[in-house]
Amino acid sequence: MVIFHPIVGILLLLLLHTTHGYITDIKLVTCDNKHACPSYPGYRQLPTDLNQGVNDATSIFLHIKQDLSQDPITDLMILPQNETVPLIAKWTKLDVDLNQLSKEKDHTALWLYYTKDTSVSKNPVTSIIIKQGTSPMVGAEYKRVPVDLNEGVGGFHLFMYYSQSGSKDPITEITAKQCFTSNCYIDGWERVEKDLNKGIIIGMSVYLFYKRDSTQDPVTDVVAILNDQTPPQGYTQVPVNLNSILRGDQIYLWYKTSPKNPDTLRDGIQELAIQFGKHVVTPFGWSKINVDLNSDKDGKDGFGEPTYLFIKKGYKELPKMGPLTFDNNGDFKILQLADLHFTNEEGICRDIPPDMDCKGDNTTIKYIEKLLEKEKPNLVVFSGDNINGELVSDARAATFKFAEPVIKQKIPWAVVFGNHDDQNDLSREELLQVMNTMPYSLTKRGPLDIPGVGNYFVKIFSDTNTAEKTHAFTLYFLDSHSYTADDDDEDEYDYIKSEQLDWVIKSARSFDRKPNAAAFFHIPIWEYHDQDALYPDARLGEAREDISSPKKNKISALEAFKSAGDIRVTSCGHDHVNDFCMERDGIQLCYGGGGGVGGYGAEHLGWPRRSRIFKISEFGETITSWKRLHNDKLSMIHYQTIFSL
Repeated sequence: MVIFHPIVGILLLLLLHTTHGYITDIKLVTCDNKHACPSYPGYRQLPTDLNQGVNDATSIFLHIKQDLSQDPITDLMILPQNETVPLIAKWTKLDVDLNQLSKEKDHTALWLYYTKDTSVSKNPVTSIIIKQGTSPMVGAEYKRVPVDLNEGVGGFHLFMYYSQSGSKDPITEITAKQCFTSNCYIDGWERVEKDLNKGIIIGMSVYLFYKRDSTQDPVTDVVAILNDQTPPQGYTQVPVNLNSILRGDQIYLWYKTSPKNPDTLRDGIQELAIQFGKHVVTPFGWSKINVDLNSDKDGKDGFGEPTYLFIKKGYKELPKMGPLTFDNNGDFKILQLADLHFTNEEGICRDIPPDMDCKGDNTTIKYIEKLLEKEKPNLVVFSGDNINGELVSDARAATFKFAEPVIKQKIPWAVVFGNHDDQNDLSREELLQVMNTMPYSLTKRGPLDIPGVGNYFVKIFSDTNTAEKTHAFTLYFLDSHSYTADDDDEDEYDYIKSEQLDWVIKSARSFDRKPNAAAFFHIPIWEYHDQDALYPDARLGEAREDISSPKKNKISALEAFKSAGDIRVTSCGHDHVNDFCMERDGIQLCYGGGGGVGGYGAEHLGWPRRSRIFKISEFGETITSWKRLHNDKLSMIHYQTIFSL
């Protein structure tokens, strides 16, 4: 049971009310070539063996659980055998040595501890990940546990990272360090992820660091001073030129601390983050320092990556959202945006006609803005490959960018992941934590004990004016994964797993009444194929490329959807120049149509990019759909009735 201290307990309750889910239990599970790794109901096994690469080692896996009826874990630490645990009564030790070997050898034992005590930390832990390497790329939302999990026993360098939600204690000191490599840390300091000199040819890596010390005054302002500019009075200089050695502007950070009082503790700077990109979006609750930290002259024309520092002063609650509801006429409109392929840079233009004035990502943004103005949707669904993972240097910045037009309009939005979203610096789990900090996002991780990230449903309710809202329609979102783990078929697409499909069926059967439903995922299921041309009259739209689905296997998603009994339509992305809907066994299988100029298309062949709209009418009894082309008129094509009683 959590030990509640008066004010801290109230703060924690507020955090739990607004968080997207938190971790309530962890287990360390051992196995070897003689004993299979056990699984536990309700737990997810993290995929990395914590003894990876260690000779004569027992395999150890971390299992995590999320149970909103239980108190959250609020902090983690790892200590060697001979180190004293501070406030031991407030910590729980997991009785598995992280350095456990299968043969008796001298080694230093490492122990993992967690706490739920709010006097240690008031911030619920929302995610735990394991990363390989001495300095892996990791999301700004994560904190590093500064102990190599294979310390002293060889093997791969592995580190644990975790994220926490809610208001943080203010930062009290900032410094920086130049290093020859990215393995650049300072004992007792937290590092701000991302090298400030990324992309340069001559120079050193530079990282920012900060401390939180409850005995010190909070930092309340940060400025960047170029060359001979006059620094503000009363500020402390960070004594490291952020532009490294003998090149470009001399850039120094200066920060101000203010005496502790309720206002400065509340409004002090809680977090620092770096974004790469020339036109980066300022995230909700953050402020941008308008100096490129890689600038050449007077803050302009950088050498490497355009690099900007963001600060978070205080903590700003996300805007409150009510449940999704039909309007007074019984209508609800969904805009599906598929395969946008955003980057954190200018973006590219693929497969466009020579006379098209294309500005990369900005062209896609203008298209989205026009769609929002034209259709005024109640919900936007981003159906995967929202970012072009292969071309981004900062997936976090690209995520802020693709959702910004929708957030500006205060429209709820939901995401499923595609095979390209996590191909660069951040995993699906890390991208989810980014989205959890963004306004109007409905995206959820979903149950931990089924495969994938982003298996969840959202209910649409009847008119808010009624005394008792009725669950009138369901939207399912499924992770269609990426590529198969089979070494022989490494380029083959993965498939929606049986556990996910069982969850859909179980969810449908759990509702008091079973309203109609739609399902969104990125990669088409096998049944989108019509290889025998059995359904030519049941298809509206074009199939300009082969169906890029997983191989046919014994698991039929369509049969599962039929068993659920409520799904009337599915819609995916992935194949940019397919845009049809095809009826199979009473369920319409639809494509969204590729919408972003950064992905491949057929615009150069006279086939404009497009996006699909669904209109659910009569409080969920009728579904119609059409597409809007990427042209001056946003031409409507292929209006059809998907389902009607």
